[in-house]
Order: sequence, then C-alpha cells, then structure tokens
Amino acid sequence: MRKITRRVFLGTGGSLVAAGTVAGCTEGHTVKEVAGSEPFTRPISFQSYGMRHQIEQDFPGTLKAVQELGYQGVEMCSPRSYGRSGFGHLTDTPPEEIARIIEESGLFCKTCHFQSGEVIGEDAETTAELAKASSEYALRLGLEDIVMSGSGIGREGTIDDFKRWGELCTVAGEAVKAGGIRLGYHNHAIGPVMEDGKTLQYDLIMSVCDPDLVKMQFQLASIAGGYDIVGYLEKYAGRYTALHMHDYDPAKPGRREGQMGSIVPCGEGIIDWPELLKVALKSPITDHGFIVEIETEEPFEGLRKSIDFLKTVEIAH
Repeated sequence: MRKITRRVFLGTGGSLVAAGTVAGCTEGHTVKEVAGSEPFTRPISFQSYGMRHQIEQDFPGTLKAVQELGYQGVEMCSPRSYGRSGFGHLTDTPPEEIARIIEESGLFCKTCHFQSGEVIGEDAETTAELAKASSEYALRLGLEDIVMSGSGIGREGTIDDFKRWGELCTVAGEAVKAGGIRLGYHNHAIGPVMEDGKTLQYDLIMSVCDPDLVKMQFQLASIAGGYDIVGYLEKYAGRYTALHMHDYDPAKPGRREGQMGSIVPCGEGIIDWPELLKVALKSPITDHGFIVEIETEEPFEGLRKSIDFLKTVEIAH
C-alpha cells in the first residue's frame, strides 16, 4: 500500500480527495523512526459497541478479557437507547451495579454514548428534562462525559434544522453542566455538503455548537470519505476531548458487495499516527478520551492489534 506524507497531501490543494490518497505515514519509515519524538503513553480505552455481541453474552467476562489486553478504560453505550444492540440486558441494572462490574474488571468508565433522542427533545423544555435525566443517570454511573452519538437529523437535514438543533444543544449543555457532567458530540462523518452547495455538514455542526458547552469526540473513520482528518483536528484544535481510533485501508473490500475501503485495526491502514496524535494533542484530550473502536468480524483481535500498535507509536515534537 502506498503511503504519502501530509505535506504531499496538502499540495493536492483541498481537503476532499480520493480516499486512496489520504495522508499516511512517510513512505519507508516506521512509527519508531520519527526524529525528535516521545512515546505515546496515554491510557487507552475501548468503545463497547464493537464488542456488543460479546457483552450481551458475558458482560463481566468481556470487560476482563479486554482489560487483560492492556486497555484501561471502557466507553459504555446507554442501555436505554442501545437495548437492541446488545445492551438490553443492562436496562434494568442499576447504574451503580454496572459501575461496580466495570471497576471489578480493572477498567474505568468516564464516558458513555447516548442516542441524541435521550438528550435532545423537540423543544427547549423537553430538552432540559431529557438532559437532566440523562445527567442523573450518568452521575450514578460515575461518568464525566455524556456523548451524543450523532445529531439524529440525518443526511437530508437542512441548515435551518441544524441551527435549531444547535440551539437545543446549548439548552442540553447547560442542563448537563448544572448536574456536574459535560456534554459531547460524536460525528459519524464529515459530509454531506449542505443545500447551499458549499458547507459541509460537520463544519455547520461545529459552527452551531457552543464550544464551551458541547465538546467534540472525533471519528477517525471520517477518513473513509476522503477527508484530511489531521487537517480537521488542526482546524478545530482546542475543541476535542476524545478520539474514536481505528485505521482505514482503501484497498480492502468493504462490508457491502462491490464496496472498496474498510476500517481496520490501528496501524494496518493509511493514517499517519505520529502526525495525527501530535495534532490531536493540541486539544485537551482527556485521559479517558483515547478510545479504540473496532467493528469488524473479529473485534477482540482488532482490539489486540490496535493496542499493540499504539504502544509502539512515537509522537514527533
């Protein structure tokens, strides 16, 4: 697989390029050969969604098995809105009990994904009530961050839809903050382009969300759309508190028939990890904010490969 430098990438003159030419590691160099570097030593967590089928069968055993790979934290998914995805058996479990199970596995849990409908309502009053209820649950679970997984609007949403949503995010952010929790937003992509023909949906979201009330968790899988993910981390430096980490191989067949390009374990794709982590650390990424998310046929093996690779990465000064 050909890997190109970020400098060469930027010389192509745009942030939207073919997925096969997104910035990668300098050709011929390994992650250990970065001049003037230091090891990446921050705690690494995993996103529970990728292990949802295993969690459904054995929640404590799955957590312990991943912890033994070297992971230190887990990002949970709210049982109420992810009940059909493998978390339904935890719906009636008190959050204090869930927290106890996680702690006994040797992991910490400071962040959890919530569907937007658990936090954002149709109006300000409903939103305040939902956000308050979610923050109360989060406090009982021992969380610091509630992360909305997507906006709930979809690809067909208009600029006005997102402006209204941004106003409700401010209401939710204030309600969550009053409860001692922080509100975050997780993007699934960068696009599409909005109806004005020039604004990308992600840039619109960043413009309508109050940076003091809505912190950002960046999805590295956005590289699959042909976007310069390092460039986005640089563009919005200071706003990110978490990353969802994985790699991307444009030459590997995807999940759909005839589709090319697939998410792969960290280190097996085209992401320039020393450069990405260097830029990401311009933002206040928390110690529970480096989160590996693997949704492959063998997620446990993907988690193993990812953490083994990340322990070798050295970040350039």
